[in-house]
Amino acid sequence: MKLHKVVNRIYEGTTYYRWTVSIPPKRIRELGWTDGQELDVVVRGSSLWIEPALRTLPGKRDLPAGSLEEEVRRRTISRRP
Repeated sequence: MKLHKVVNRIYEGTTYYRWTVSIPPKRIRELGWTDGQELDVVVRGSSLWIEPALRTLPGKRDLPAGSLEEEVRRRTISRRP
């Protein structure tokens, strides 16, 4: 796997970047992930945890207790003004 830094845009003399992670096709097949699938992400220390987002309807979530997705939701809500 590799981490890539890509120029997103240059605006008023400032360069903005985005970061992408290349995951080998074999790993994507092993995980059963598909193109365009929504993923949730949590940072724990110096680790990045990625998990498929569990959604039954747009805006609705069917969550098992204590899931990674629930942690993402808590962190997102706690950051809102």
